[in-house]
Amino acid sequence: MRKYLLATVASLSMMAAASGVAHAQAAKAPAPGTIVVHLNGLLNDQVNDIGSSINSVNGYKLNPIGMTGFLRLYPGFDGTTEGGLQYGVASELRTAYTNAGVGIHEGGGGVESLVIRRAYAYVGTKQSGYVRFGQTDGTWDLLTTGEYYNYGDGNEWNSDGGVGAAVPGNAAPRGLFSVSGALYTTNKIVYLSPDIAGFQVGFDFEPNSNGFKEGESCGVPGVNCGTLASAPGGAGNGRRKNTLGAAAEYTGKAGALGYKVSAAYLMASPIGNSSGSALETIVSPQTGARTAETGYKGLRVDQLSAQVTFGGFLLGGNFKSGQVNNGYTFVLPGQRDAMFYEVTGIYTMGPATIGAQYFDDQAAGAYLPGNGAGRTENDYGFDVGANYALSPHFGVYATYLYGHRHQHGVNLADTGAATGKAIGNNVQSQAISAGAQLKW
Repeated sequence: MRKYLLATVASLSMMAAASGVAHAQAAKAPAPGTIVVHLNGLLNDQVNDIGSSINSVNGYKLNPIGMTGFLRLYPGFDGTTEGGLQYGVASELRTAYTNAGVGIHEGGGGVESLVIRRAYAYVGTKQSGYVRFGQTDGTWDLLTTGEYYNYGDGNEWNSDGGVGAAVPGNAAPRGLFSVSGALYTTNKIVYLSPDIAGFQVGFDFEPNSNGFKEGESCGVPGVNCGTLASAPGGAGNGRRKNTLGAAAEYTGKAGALGYKVSAAYLMASPIGNSSGSALETIVSPQTGARTAETGYKGLRVDQLSAQVTFGGFLLGGNFKSGQVNNGYTFVLPGQRDAMFYEVTGIYTMGPATIGAQYFDDQAAGAYLPGNGAGRTENDYGFDVGANYALSPHFGVYATYLYGHRHQHGVNLADTGAATGKAIGNNVQSQAISAGAQLKW
């Protein structure tokens, strides 16, 4: 009979983290023939002071002082067969909400339920590597570095919760961050090789950009089918098919200096346009010629990243470029490639951590040739955060964010559409928060 053990993760530090399930299998395999069940969780609650260019719009005015928070649960288990094969399940459940009844918490408002953000299984050994399958991260962020969320509220401008998500959406700067829900909430197969002399590689494949239930068969094929290959007029600039990822990482040490370098590549195809109808009509600014574009360009993104550590210091950088727009969406012919970089520094001393980050994102945004918008939407942001662990499971933190967005001829303060006018072309925001975090 198998032995069952119930465990919590006592080693969780009070430094905030993006997710308890983003990275790989158990660090220590259970004894053969046993499984270890995990019922871990995270609760954040904080007080925010938020100001932005659009805190007051069309007669509505936001109170700059407010509170936000979230609960995340990480159920799963790790096991080992009698033959030494490691396997297990990891998942991440989050609080979800609805706009019904917002402002006065009733039965239909506030927190409605828990949603599955990640849910995957893994199998393999330390010697052969591991295969993941399910709604999970790919090699794009599993084997990359230079991007961190282990300080402040654990989210910063990546807006996966925390004060960044509470800033009015049009005023919050966009960034091509490696950890993105558009990528990790989809059903895929991932292979992570063993670590051989510091080298590790990985590959992943995702047939369609659907989660678990979205992949079930459709009674009648339509544009909302998760396994769509083509449709009359396509299916927008965010639906992918045949997504492939590959990455390689090297970890080394020179005396007291530790370092890590990584390279990754991501490619995907848009849903096909079976009718051949125009998605957009491009007007040449030079000649006035009109071209009907019937398909998006394939998504192709390169990523280079590195980090160095010395004592309690960590310095990291991440750079991306390629055929992609904000939110890992497709671009049309005539739109520019994106370029993104971020630099982060973190210092940890005992129970205290402080970190700071700057990023700059340049993408096509709302630009199309001839629509009056500037060729580039430029977003940049800065953050600084500090944490103090009162115990391994309870800590306090503070976060400050500043962000800026600009695109000539685009009303970023309202609809985000190209107008060709100098109205709402610049928006900015800043926020400060203080809160508490409890992990188990």
